[in-house]
Amino acid sequence: MSYHEKRAIVNMLSSISITVGYSVYLYFRYLAGGGEFANDPRFWANAFLIFIPISIAANILSSVFFTLHYRITTHDQEPAITDERDKLIELKGNRNALYVFSLGVMLAMVTSALGMPISAMFITIIYSGLLSAVVDELTQFVLYRRGF
Repeated sequence: MSYHEKRAIVNMLSSISITVGYSVYLYFRYLAGGGEFANDPRFWANAFLIFIPISIAANILSSVFFTLHYRITTHDQEPAITDERDKLIELKGNRNALYVFSLGVMLAMVTSALGMPISAMFITIIYSGLLSAVVDELTQFVLYRRGF
């Protein structure tokens, strides 16, 4: 497996574990509050705003640990040159992720328009972000695997 394929797998697993871990934390916090946070926009806005820097920091740490692990195990550095193929693959992954996230935001607005609790909207947005990250990395993995 190439460096890019390994990086895509690590990023995908990192995104999944971060989101699932934070979701479990929020679930227990929700239960501790007696379920009264279902329609509290402040709770969900705070949860969402706290999730963003936690996710960014955790993704940076996982990238650093992956790079260190890659250097130690292979005694090789990550590729310093990115050619047009690498940029094209990254752009295709970003495009697919943007489509998925846009559909997720629309779905979140539909949940709000249908009168569902505000928690449904925020949960839909968080998980559409996760799904878009997975689609991005999966697209890159498949395209590197195919060779173009």
